[in-house]
Amino acid sequence: MPITTIIRSLALVTSAAIAFSSAGCGQFEPRDKRFYYRALWNFSLREDLAELDSEFNGVDFGHSNLYENLLLTGGRDVPAIEERARKETLAFIASKPRLNPNEEAIAPTYMKLAWRAQNTFDEAHALHRATYDIAVSDEPDKDRAIRNVLAYYKDSAYAITSKLLDHRRLDGFPYSKTFRQRFPLFNATIWSYHYLQVAVYDPLLAAPDLPAKTQAVRPILATYRRYLDVPPVDWTFMPLTAELSPQFAARYPELAHIFDNLHMLHDNISDILASERLPTWESKRAEIYRLVNTYYLAAADATNPMILSTEGAHHH
Repeated sequence: MPITTIIRSLALVTSAAIAFSSAGCGQFEPRDKRFYYRALWNFSLREDLAELDSEFNGVDFGHSNLYENLLLTGGRDVPAIEERARKETLAFIASKPRLNPNEEAIAPTYMKLAWRAQNTFDEAHALHRATYDIAVSDEPDKDRAIRNVLAYYKDSAYAITSKLLDHRRLDGFPYSKTFRQRFPLFNATIWSYHYLQVAVYDPLLAAPDLPAKTQAVRPILATYRRYLDVPPVDWTFMPLTAELSPQFAARYPELAHIFDNLHMLHDNISDILASERLPTWESKRAEIYRLVNTYYLAAADATNPMILSTEGAHHH
C-alpha cells in the first residue's frame, strides 16, 4: 500500500477518534460474543468449495468497509464511496481471500458506534456460513443439522426474528433510500452480494455430490462477477431468498426470513449512516438501536408491528 494512502488512513482514523470521543458515543458495550456452533461439518465450505467460500469472505469485507467509510466521510462524499471504498472492496474480492477478514480491524470506528448491531450481523452471518457448510458437507441428515444450528442461533439475545417482516414499510422511513440514491454503484454491489448469498442455496442442496455442487454454483458465480463488473443499478429492491432459492425458502422458511431480514437491516443502516436527517453520530447510533431493538430482534416479536401474516406482501 502506498505510504500516502497509509498516512491518509491514519489521519482519518485519528480525526474520527477525536470526533467520536467528543460526540460522547465512546461508552463501551459488553462484548458478549458467542462461539460458533460446533459440529463435524464446520468449515466444509472452506475445505471443499473454496471458490465460493472466498467470495463470501469478500462480502464480509465489503459491508464493514462501506460502514466505516460512510461514517468517516459523513455519508456525503460520493467519490470516497463510489470510487475509493468500492474499488478497495473489489480489489479485496479479487484477491480471493482464504479466511474471513477481521471486520473489527476494517471498521473500528463503526464497531465502537454500534457494536451490538454489528454483533447482530455477525451471528446471522455465522448462521449463513453454517447452512452453507451443511449443504456442502456429507452430513447425511441435513434437516436435523439445520434444525440444531437454527435452535442454537435462536437461543441468542442477538437473533434476528424468523418472522416475515414488512420490508416495504421498513424501506419507508424518512431517511430510507438515501444510500442507494446517492451511491447507486456501491448499493448495487451490496445487492449483488446478497444475490450470491441466497442464489446458491437451491443448487447446493439439489446437487448429489461435491463435484456436482461445484459445477452447480459456477454459473451463479459467473453472474455475480458480471454484476461486480457492471453493477445492476436498475434493480429497485434487494434480492429475496424465495425468489432465487424457492425450494430452500419453502423447506426452511424461518431461515429464509432471517436472511431477508438481515439484508433489509443492512440497507437500513446504510441509509442511516448516509442520511443528513440524522446529523450526529449520537443520532445515528440511537436510530440504529431503535430499529434493531424494535423491529429486528426476535426478542421483540410480541410487540413488533412490522410482522406480516401473509407471504408476498413485503416486496415492492
